[in-house]
Amino acid sequence: MDLNQYLQVPYVDGGRDLAGWDCWGKVRWIGHHDFAYPLFESFGHVHPDDKQSLHNSFEQIQYEFDPCQPKAGAIACLFRRGVLVHVGICVEVGGLLQVIHTSRQYGAEIIKRRDFERLALVTKYYAYRDK
Repeated sequence: MDLNQYLQVPYVDGGRDLAGWDCWGKVRWIGHHDFAYPLFESFGHVHPDDKQSLHNSFEQIQYEFDPCQPKAGAIACLFRRGVLVHVGICVEVGGLLQVIHTSRQYGAEIIKRRDFERLALVTKYYAYRDK
């Protein structure tokens, strides 16, 4: 897995390919290409600022996932007031579990898991059920 290639992809609202990603686009791509997940529903029509629609979209496919402890390939979900507001995906870098994500504010980055968790009040991790 060459994570550096993913750091070069810019943030793009609704982005779903190597030309640009939003947070769900990055999780969807890396999950499929690096963790052999199916290509999850796009939800490209959901504007990243519409957190309730982001939350509702994830609820549509949540049955495909099980809550889990943080591990490589787990989707890291940040919640505020019970609403999903941001996602990343856990990856191992140098033997450490970190989170790769993208945002308008920071662009693409790999950060320590605890730093990702500080971005919201509640963090939950989910593993694709077939993995």
